[in-house]
Amino acid sequence: MKLKPDVAAGTDAAPHWRAADTERITALGAFRRTETGTWLVARFGGFLGGGRRIKVLEVMGRSGGLFWGYAPLGLRVVPGSALSRVDCELATLRTAWDVGARYEWHHHVYAARFSGLSLETVQRVAEGPEAQGWTPHQRWLLRAVDELHADRMIGDETWDGLSECLSDAQRADLCMLVGHYEMLAMLLKSHGVEPEPAMWRRGPFRWVRDAETGDGIMPGWVPAFNKVVTNRVAGVTAGKVPPYTVIHHVGRRSGRSYRVPVVGVHTAGMLMIPLAYGDRADWVRNVLAAGGAEATYRRRTRKAINPRIVDAAGAEHLPGVARLLTRLVKVLVLDIAEDNGGTPA
Repeated sequence: MKLKPDVAAGTDAAPHWRAADTERITALGAFRRTETGTWLVARFGGFLGGGRRIKVLEVMGRSGGLFWGYAPLGLRVVPGSALSRVDCELATLRTAWDVGARYEWHHHVYAARFSGLSLETVQRVAEGPEAQGWTPHQRWLLRAVDELHADRMIGDETWDGLSECLSDAQRADLCMLVGHYEMLAMLLKSHGVEPEPAMWRRGPFRWVRDAETGDGIMPGWVPAFNKVVTNRVAGVTAGKVPPYTVIHHVGRRSGRSYRVPVVGVHTAGMLMIPLAYGDRADWVRNVLAAGGAEATYRRRTRKAINPRIVDAAGAEHLPGVARLLTRLVKVLVLDIAEDNGGTPA
């Protein structure tokens, strides 16, 4: 089976990581030396992720019921957190970077992408809170993580900044989240645990957020099928009946005119198109290269300008429907020009 590209490879190779030189547990993952229930959970999780095992659970399994005592805390401070999924993943990635825990970073590069973050956003976390592209809210969040790591507390200025964007519950959960992953990092680094080979690059979810398609979530055969079958059927009513919009675009090399039916959401003067096949589709690149296109919806054709591709981290100030869509895929956002009132299709 062909492995999906390892999007964590670039940062995994950084000289930044710190851990024991070798794996310090003999026969890690051996069934007879691991608590039975923990071994089964580690194998099932490894099947889902494609790495065949989850080493951090195998380490816990050497200590009897440690995993079962840890699990309620882990479930509460991660999936049960009052923080948004985007904030959770940004804080987790920054914590992993601060403590130099490659295992945590590697896993959460993929977890963050499943939560709607683009690879560009994930890589920007390593640059820190002063990197270009963060919202004020995200900048305060990342500063808080750095301060918790360095000083074991959030400073006054950062606390005041966080208070403008996070609730009391969210600030408490942020402290616990950072502490939780620092604790896990001690376990992982002391035992010399490195990421499982091929984790998240094969298995039942290997095609989700595939970098080769530009973060598409569809198996590779679907776009070809749609081009031959679905688009032709949808083209009969596209641009006339919701939810389909027709995008009229010009080939960036050929100069030819094309039309493609897409599912889009029109609201607040914007057109938002979820990119289920990723952002490398020809029509998407054509629209970006031209700085816009024309969009036909409900039999009216209008100019669609200022195209930009947005992920979950960049959707903070967009309408709620866009924030929801970016949890699944990247979204192409265009502003609809209303100055000429549109022309009949």
